[in-house]
Amino acid sequence: MNTRIIVKKIFDILYWVLMTAVALYVLYWVIQITTACSFHTPSGSMQPTLLPDENGLVNKWKLGARIFNIFDAAEGKPYTMRRLPGYGKLDRGDVVIFNFPYLDSDTHRDSMAMNLFTYYCKRAVAVAGDSLEIRDCYYHVLGCSDTLGVAEEQERLRCYVDDYSKTHPDPREWKAWMKCCPRDSSIGWTIRDMGPLLIPGKGTTIELTYRHWLLYRRYIEWETKSKLEWLDSVAVLGGNPISRYTFNENYFFAAGDHAIDSKDSRYIGLVPEEFVVGTAGIRWRSPDRKRIFTFINKH
Repeated sequence: MNTRIIVKKIFDILYWVLMTAVALYVLYWVIQITTACSFHTPSGSMQPTLLPDENGLVNKWKLGARIFNIFDAAEGKPYTMRRLPGYGKLDRGDVVIFNFPYLDSDTHRDSMAMNLFTYYCKRAVAVAGDSLEIRDCYYHVLGCSDTLGVAEEQERLRCYVDDYSKTHPDPREWKAWMKCCPRDSSIGWTIRDMGPLLIPGKGTTIELTYRHWLLYRRYIEWETKSKLEWLDSVAVLGGNPISRYTFNENYFFAAGDHAIDSKDSRYIGLVPEEFVVGTAGIRWRSPDRKRIFTFINKH
């Protein structure tokens, strides 16, 4: 066979292999960005729904995939967040994967920011427009009779709290341990009893009383990028007194199913819907082989 023909065939094969590899690489990232990606649960905070060391797929189609300049966001520069069209909205009970809402995941500050390097998986027990309460460790939403989260785990927390309070008779000791966001004595919420708390959404307007300033200050500051202070019995935003505020974003209350041991909205506060990567779909890896390729349940 002519040497030139052989060389041409070799180059044709190499070209085909290269173009196939490039196409597969592009397709991989298109799927990662627009459709689905993998997540891992390193702890037991979502037991029994998700076990430690399980992997699942994130469904990005429901809310629509996020499109933003990841480099600007990583450097703390201003960025615009957009979503591709989705087929639904965030529903109460969805298991969601989201960016941690503070730059420091260990000792978070009051200033909210999307942490691109830390992802959490929790259940949205309350969404924008809901009025949430925790009564005796159980979650309740006004007008909703459904079980929120895993009732058995909330009962376990209730028993633990009862035992703890009996062995620590000084209320100041156990109430300090149970303090719930916003951790202010004038409100006095704990992981056993808190609320009612209105979960704000786009268009929600609140009167800026001192109580509302305590509850919603960090979210208003995140939306406006301005300091919200309480001076002489008046809320002052960016140096200007205001009496009410209308929210521009949707929020949700993220709770771990394993209520006795979960770092969630009880401690870190509400999470902006903008920080949601997607909802949990199917688990593809698990220490328990019977759970592989099963859907992650919604309560």
